[in-house]
Amino acid sequence: MRKLVSITVLIALAATSLSAFDAKELAKRQDTGFKYEGKLEYKIPDESTIPNNKFGEMVKYGKELVVNTPKYIGPEVSDEKMRFAGNNLTCQNCHLEAGTKPYAGTFVGTYASFPQYGARGDSIGTLADRINGCMTRSMNGKALPLDSKEMKAIETYMFWLSQGIPLGAANKLQERELYKVDRKMIKQKAADPIKGKVVYDTHCASCHGTNGEGIKNEGLATGYINPPLWGQDSYNKGAGMYRTLKAADFIRSNMPLGASKDSPILTDEEAYNVAAYMNDDSHFRPEKANRDKDFPDEVVKAPDTYREGIESKEYKFGPYGKIIK
Repeated sequence: MRKLVSITVLIALAATSLSAFDAKELAKRQDTGFKYEGKLEYKIPDESTIPNNKFGEMVKYGKELVVNTPKYIGPEVSDEKMRFAGNNLTCQNCHLEAGTKPYAGTFVGTYASFPQYGARGDSIGTLADRINGCMTRSMNGKALPLDSKEMKAIETYMFWLSQGIPLGAANKLQERELYKVDRKMIKQKAADPIKGKVVYDTHCASCHGTNGEGIKNEGLATGYINPPLWGQDSYNKGAGMYRTLKAADFIRSNMPLGASKDSPILTDEEAYNVAAYMNDDSHFRPEKANRDKDFPDEVVKAPDTYREGIESKEYKFGPYGKIIK
């Protein structure tokens, strides 16, 4: 009986390993049928242009929520009804400089890119869906009500940042994407969390703590000077940053602070390895309920994400040559 179970498991593993992510198919599903032929400039609006009216108030409140998230909707706010975030991270911990830094999860153009197809849900999602995806994953909390002042404010701030960008044209802005680490490298080589620890100790621990605990501000609902990268007060296993390639792409052009796409501090391989170390399962991280339901279609399932019943090293750390077409 034990031998039969083992054979069944091996067959299941083999079948899973044959599943390959198809970038061309994903692009086909994301196609809206609109081809913008003009030129776009990545431009951050001047805050002096924010009008002195209710719209302007919502823009400013939206930015406040992005920059000082724990102060308004964090787990330590005095009004329990406002405790939507489950950790003390801020939105700008991932969307740097209040969502304006290029190649860092920028919000410039975001409003003009929704609704859009999302592989994680294999469905057409709205901007509010995407915001609440962050709330339940990166913020390890619960969804904001669609008619809440906070949801409207975040959407209004994103609208303000996106003014002048035609609907459906946001993908023309290269700065909106994370700059990818060498895809030939990740197909041929597995990420090494042991080497990643060396990178972490050298470049990351001074800001994020020896044990990934971050550096917290004093007092309640004040967040962190530098956020934790694992532990109870960090993002959960459903967050995009939990994926090795997504984290490596972000780290390469943005970390340590001062790095940029054109002036990185870490090599692609160092970013790849430290992402693996940061998300290694030896570090505690909150679970995400129903994570097995993410990316239901294997054809467009992110190559570095969870497979039901299998948290295999190949999907988590690569090499990804057999997983990416």
